[in-house]
Amino acid sequence: MFKGTRQRESNYLITVIDDEQSVRTALVNLLLSAGYRACSFDSAEAFLLSDCLHTATCAIMDVRLKAMSGFELKQRLISLQIALPVIFISGHSSRAEQERVATLGPVIFLSKPIDADTLLTHVRRITSAPGEKT
Repeated sequence: MFKGTRQRESNYLITVIDDEQSVRTALVNLLLSAGYRACSFDSAEAFLLSDCLHTATCAIMDVRLKAMSGFELKQRLISLQIALPVIFISGHSSRAEQERVATLGPVIFLSKPIDADTLLTHVRRITSAPGEKT
């Protein structure tokens, strides 16, 4: 589950939830290279059953996951009263998806392919004020 550590590792754990292995690998490698700890999951259900659920600082999740969608996962987190900042990512961004994301409270929405600098800027902002909603 954990993809490795670095010497200058931070205390912040960033979770990546995407059903595409290549996306998970790329994002985890990016986060590790920026000094964050990272864990990744291929489904919302796997994340909900993990230890990362209660230790993550931020979640980067695909909107269109198999079985439970990213939208449904965010709604589940809300119902569980887990105030986890979320960065939604989507390879099929539509206005309807962006509007639906807006109904879930303060979240970030990025289209694939993800710009690494933009993503890291959002992660840094979230981790500079942990506990605050995004």
